[in-house]
Amino acid sequence: MLIATGEEAAALGIISSIGGFFVCFYVVLIAIAVTLFVFWIISIVDVSQRKNEEFPNATENSKTTWLIVLLATLIVPIAAGICAVVYYATVMKKMPRNTEKPVLPPDEPPPPQS
Repeated sequence: MLIATGEEAAALGIISSIGGFFVCFYVVLIAIAVTLFVFWIISIVDVSQRKNEEFPNATENSKTTWLIVLLATLIVPIAAGICAVVYYATVMKKMPRNTEKPVLPPDEPPPPQS
């Protein structure tokens, strides 16, 4: 039958709205997962470029420890995202890299006017 009755139309509407909810839910989950994965990669790059002295409460193994923790959490993707957020809050935000201002040569005085 090409034309649905009232009950069939209501059932189709409910089913399509539930399906739409699940599609939106999965799109949001995928967006969060991709964001956390990118954040995880940024954290790994930051760890690899820092020196041991640039970590807060620096010990001789700070860099190695963070690198191992970040790489080991790749097995469980949500743990990788959580670890990247923890790294950001404890290291990247407390001690940003390259925060010192570049040293510029002093300005020369203007030539004397005659």
